[in-house]
Amino acid sequence: MGKLFKDAIGITNDCIIIAFPLILFMWILSLYVSFSRETVNSLPLVLLSSVTVLVMTAAFLAGWFYMVKKAVKLSKQVFVLDTDRAKATFNLLKTIPAGIGKYFLSYTGMIIIAVCIIALAGACVFQFGMHFIGKLDLNPEQLKNVLSSAADMKAFLDSLSFEQLIKLNNWNMLFLATTTVMSFLFMLWAPEIVFASRNPFAALVNSVKKIFHRFGRCLKLFVFITVLNFILSFINTFSLFNPILYFIMTVVYFYFLVYLVMLIFLYYEREFVEE
Repeated sequence: MGKLFKDAIGITNDCIIIAFPLILFMWILSLYVSFSRETVNSLPLVLLSSVTVLVMTAAFLAGWFYMVKKAVKLSKQVFVLDTDRAKATFNLLKTIPAGIGKYFLSYTGMIIIAVCIIALAGACVFQFGMHFIGKLDLNPEQLKNVLSSAADMKAFLDSLSFEQLIKLNNWNMLFLATTTVMSFLFMLWAPEIVFASRNPFAALVNSVKKIFHRFGRCLKLFVFITVLNFILSFINTFSLFNPILYFIMTVVYFYFLVYLVMLIFLYYEREFVEE
């Protein structure tokens, strides 16, 4: 696994241009969301805005993941001149339209299926928690105040009794465990679509089968990603008080996202394509 982690870093550095579509998409999406908050004030507009975000996200994922796949294949090529490698790397941007054409419907289906699964899992977890943990007795106004600032969060926690704190902790652990398990099972879904099956449902089933077929190695990969994400998130909490550090951590996080996707796609390609 060590070689996999190292090779993924090398490919990410060589093909760092892959970060450009991600940054551009996140910027456009944030602008659209900010615009929607001010203008969307009716159910038809909410539905239209949701469909727009779905289409934007599916198109981006289709083009970007196809670009990552091409970058993985490009890493196997040997270039005599650095200028040839640079030209080939820059040409990865030209693969985005082809990726959208090939996989737009696949990733649209993937997003819809994922939302349905998450909603169903959330409902089941909620019922499980209500039965075994109990009601938390929080109204929407309290939740709004809790999430408004760190000081309000501290004041809210200080106001809870020991029994309420235990109950809140149990709810957090339940949702964390559910999120972790689902993230693990979904880990190979995206590369399965571009490498094997365009059918999003079949790709989900096949990717889960492959996870259990290589359970030990997939678990090691997932643990590595989870630990690295935890470390970056922990460091990022301190950057909120320093604009320069916040900018640096933002750059690091974008790099981490590119590396994360590259690592998963490279792992899939080596484990399930070359065998």
